[in-house]
Amino acid sequence: MSMARGYGAVQDLEKADDVKEKGAQWRWEFTVMSWTFGINHATVTTPIIYASSVLTSVNGQASNAMLYGTTLICSLLVASLVFGTLGAKRGLSLAMALYAVYVTMFAASAGMCTKVDTASGACLESTSLQLPTTLIGSFIGGIGAGVLWISQGAFFTSICERVAKAEQKDSSTITSELAGSFAVVFLAAEALARASATLLVEYAGMSYPALFYSMAGMAVAATVTFMALASDADQAPPPGSLCEKTMSAVRLWNDPNIWLLQFTNLTFGFAAAWLAGYVNREILSQALSSGFIGIAGALQSGLSSILAAYLGKLAIQFGKTSIIALGSITSLLLGVLSKVGSPETWGWGVLVFYLFQSVTRAVYESTNKAVFADFFPGEKSVGAFANFFVFSTGSSTVAYIFGATGLEALELDSLLLCALLTVPAFYLASASKISSD
Repeated sequence: MSMARGYGAVQDLEKADDVKEKGAQWRWEFTVMSWTFGINHATVTTPIIYASSVLTSVNGQASNAMLYGTTLICSLLVASLVFGTLGAKRGLSLAMALYAVYVTMFAASAGMCTKVDTASGACLESTSLQLPTTLIGSFIGGIGAGVLWISQGAFFTSICERVAKAEQKDSSTITSELAGSFAVVFLAAEALARASATLLVEYAGMSYPALFYSMAGMAVAATVTFMALASDADQAPPPGSLCEKTMSAVRLWNDPNIWLLQFTNLTFGFAAAWLAGYVNREILSQALSSGFIGIAGALQSGLSSILAAYLGKLAIQFGKTSIIALGSITSLLLGVLSKVGSPETWGWGVLVFYLFQSVTRAVYESTNKAVFADFFPGEKSVGAFANFFVFSTGSSTVAYIFGATGLEALELDSLLLCALLTVPAFYLASASKISSD
């Protein structure tokens, strides 16, 4: 009898070691994706916040509108097809490579500015090639973004499910934990890139074209590293025809929850565009100078990274509803305060806008993604995350179009309305999910 118990204890120990090893394997895969993705994506978000200042205002807004508009269309109509053909690793690799092309062409566009405002540092005039060059680059980057985000979303959901199974933990707990971990790395890399931009331009005398060519090199290095270290194990695309995969996002439109949960995405999209397109050029550049866009953006990303580390834990303790509500409140404050006082009177107080956006961003990158993973697990994750980015990029696209055509008031009203509707819509979705379960 004692020998049998001893043999059973050995088996239990071996099983525990196997579970630990499998859990560690999937966490390693997640770590590789988080760091390479974060570095690559940081090189793209930096040009976005500089676009309306480094390029002429119209060209910068048009560039971002093209980037986000292409991302929207690609996420909805093309990304699922590409993911279904390539799978997670090759899909991410392709997307990251296209990001590198976008940053390279943005650098070339930045070199085409012919007249600069000496006070704010903003580009006032450019050669005739700046607009077509930046639009082509943004189109390529938009394709990359559409493929990248759906591949990353599917990767995230797949890893969460495997870690939860290997470690025998609740899947909701794992999604909150890993969403927070990913957001920390993702936003920390972004903060470092943005802070470096200000330091290199303002204090090291580097030109904007040289800055962004350097970032293009970083994007290439991150892509190569991901391709070398990430494995293909258990990352095959879900079964089904390519046509079915293309329509996976549209098919979920029959579920009311996919619409109710979008207000956080819509709010974030309008808020991000308002900050990058309006606040950066019309308030920050006037209060300080365009050279400080990078450090302000770094502050926002850095604070978002720190907050994201705690939001996952707070979501477990207090519930995800309270965290979603926090993001909607800071979005409201961002919009309301942008119309208080004149730009010149803000001084360093202008950084309050980036404080509010840091909270909004942390909620969007961590808890919001965990919510979608909870509501749409398994095969639904591909279509759900496609919709996730269709709505967030769609609202940013509309916002940048408003900005390029002089409709800033309508852009602001859209931000405020979506922020107000976020919590009521989330309550309805949660109630619907409870009743269906």
